[in-house]
Amino acid sequence: MIYLLRLLEEEKRSPEELKALKKRLISFGLQREYGLPIKDVEASSTGSLYLRNHEEIHLSTTHTKGLLGVSLSSCPVGIDAEYRRPGDLFVEKRILGEKEDYWYQRMQNKDEALLKYFTLKEAYGKALGTGLSYDFRNTGFYFGENGIESDLKEAQFYFLDYCEEFIISVCFLCRKRRLNSLEIVKFILP
Repeated sequence: MIYLLRLLEEEKRSPEELKALKKRLISFGLQREYGLPIKDVEASSTGSLYLRNHEEIHLSTTHTKGLLGVSLSSCPVGIDAEYRRPGDLFVEKRILGEKEDYWYQRMQNKDEALLKYFTLKEAYGKALGTGLSYDFRNTGFYFGENGIESDLKEAQFYFLDYCEEFIISVCFLCRKRRLNSLEIVKFILP
């Protein structure tokens, strides 16, 4: 299940308030789906969150300007969201593999394409539990008529169509896992 919290006027919120909101969103999901308290959530040495004594439940979070997201799943999961903005040459060189760069250079909307590549790769890193510490250039994504294609056969990827301001990607590390629109819970906080 995926929980998204749209934050209007985020600039008025302190880092402590944002952290508390993320904690409440995690708490809501854990209680709703599993009847578990937030006290079971801990951070690993890499900073990824997990549920103590509940290895069967996987957790991932994301935060970008104006949005908090949480995903809970029975298989390893990663979620990443980015606010739409112009691309960055540093990011481009750091994340694109050779084949991806070939296709990227031919795309009409490079800014959107770069954010899609980045969110897919970061979601994959979160699902692995490594975050940004793996070499993004070792994964390949291609945008075809059938959606997202990847050379990562053990993973399933999705873009969430939430609102035009964000690109949101989700990765499940199990091929049988499918995502449907009923699994996305959305909130708006003024």
